[in-house]
Amino acid sequence: MQLDMKRNQVQSSLKKIGHIEGIPIHPTIGMEDPWRYRNKVQIPVGEKNGELITGFYRKQTHEIIDDMERCIITDEVNDRMVDAVREIANRLGIQAYDEEHHRGTLRHIMVRSGQVTKQTMIVLITRTEKVPPQLETLISELTETYPHIKSVVQNINTDRTNVILGKKTKVLWGEEYIYDEIGDVKFAISAKSFYQVNPTQTKKLYDKALEYADLSGNETVIDAYCGIGTISLFLAQKAKKVYGVEIVPEAISDAKENAKLNHIDNVEFYVGQAEKVMPWWQAQGLKPDVIVVDPPRKGCDEVLLHAMLEMKPKRIVYVSCNPSTLARDLRVLEDGGYHTKEVQPVDMFPQTTHVECVALIDRV
Repeated sequence: MQLDMKRNQVQSSLKKIGHIEGIPIHPTIGMEDPWRYRNKVQIPVGEKNGELITGFYRKQTHEIIDDMERCIITDEVNDRMVDAVREIANRLGIQAYDEEHHRGTLRHIMVRSGQVTKQTMIVLITRTEKVPPQLETLISELTETYPHIKSVVQNINTDRTNVILGKKTKVLWGEEYIYDEIGDVKFAISAKSFYQVNPTQTKKLYDKALEYADLSGNETVIDAYCGIGTISLFLAQKAKKVYGVEIVPEAISDAKENAKLNHIDNVEFYVGQAEKVMPWWQAQGLKPDVIVVDPPRKGCDEVLLHAMLEMKPKRIVYVSCNPSTLARDLRVLEDGGYHTKEVQPVDMFPQTTHVECVALIDRV
């Protein structure tokens, strides 16, 4: 039922917003076991009756639901790690952040895990860089009890804000990265890395993007909004050359690290706005055969869409996390001389209303 609903959501958006009908919209690719899939959790910390509590916020409030025993879409290890951090911190007298008075220490607990490697990173988001001396004991107890923890990181967020992560991050124990694998590509994941939360479905999504790119080994490919290089490195295994662009400098640092990690040398990564970098590439004589885009929910910048049209690639592969902006952008591309050939929805986030898609767009 969920899979049908998500396919219908894509079909409806394409029809109503993009005025695109009569193309194959394939059945949504689902999971065999659509539970416990999220490899990352970030939970606010509060206090109630003198005890630390953790839990998600009640809808449209900052009231923590403290009787939440488990999150059934989160990896069980991550659930256990949140419990362990809270229980040890509570026993040691580490204070939760009080957002009303802007005092206290521990704001959020983030846990990241590698689905394949089983490695775990604990991120403690604190109000101040200076931390209580009990933190050393907390780290010792955690790492001695749970050997799969490979990294304990502090993120400092001094602002009065709803944003979870602050700008500064430092390693308190272990390594800066944990590692995971999607297919035969290995990824280094830092505290602030953007890494897909459902690697099982990510593999299916990227396999479809690679199929749509239809690479023979002679193509030049641009990957816009490349993040830490996840799609770029998949493409580089089949392409002659891949160019990735991303506005977040830390993500490009991770992308370069991931290329080295996998001994992939036919990919180059650039920091910048894709809508500005791509026209510059064109001016330098770069002529891509295929362009892959994987924008945020707001979709592609209009300048970027026109830059793609100016570059005239044979194919565009559009990876989308929002059917509405996908439909809007496909309309621009179709009006510019391209044809949407087919769309494949993928259920990246079971038990939610969200759906990802891969669209194949050919030049007419």
